[in-house]
Amino acid sequence: MHGNRKRLLPFVLLALAVSAAFYFFLQTSATSSELTISGTIEATEVSLGSIQGGRVDQVQVNEGDTVNADQILAVVNPGGASRGGSGREMIHSPLAGVVLYRHMEPGEIASAGAPLLTVTDPNNLKLTVYVPEDRYGQIRLGQVLSVTVDSFPNESFAGTVSHIADQAEFTPRNVQTTDNRKTTVFAVRLNLPPSDGKLKPGMPADVHFALAQ
Repeated sequence: MHGNRKRLLPFVLLALAVSAAFYFFLQTSATSSELTISGTIEATEVSLGSIQGGRVDQVQVNEGDTVNADQILAVVNPGGASRGGSGREMIHSPLAGVVLYRHMEPGEIASAGAPLLTVTDPNNLKLTVYVPEDRYGQIRLGQVLSVTVDSFPNESFAGTVSHIADQAEFTPRNVQTTDNRKTTVFAVRLNLPPSDGKLKPGMPADVHFALAQ
């Protein structure tokens, strides 16, 4: 009886080894086409300044205020113009959004082109990630990819590929991927849809690529 067990033992070990190898192959096949890359969400930001420069007469908004497109945000009085004269320069917002920074106060002197205010569009969010060179050919414009953030772990947001760099570059030091780190990468930018304020500029996000072999 013991002799039979000894003769069967090598076959049992071999079967276990084959099963383990098959399981590892299945796991590798299931994950080799998946790639997760991290990036930081960005918003469109516009710095507004005076064309002529002069004394800042008015700044009509504060940081965090919501503004409309073409709304007057500040008034600059060029040198030599009277305070109520028609020569004053009106600073308009080119977009609907939120005042991110208020750089100057009434009474200060603004140089031509110096930023007075920075306005951002919180609904026009973008995300740039760097894709390893060996995956570059499997990404296309208009492709919709899953985007997740730590703040909402059970939700997925749809990101649409809007730009694929046509030249490779060295991997930025602050980029981390779940795949092996590559020497050269291609920048890929995604447009993110409005998210009812859940996605915000500066928030880390993960892009999940399900790529064909």
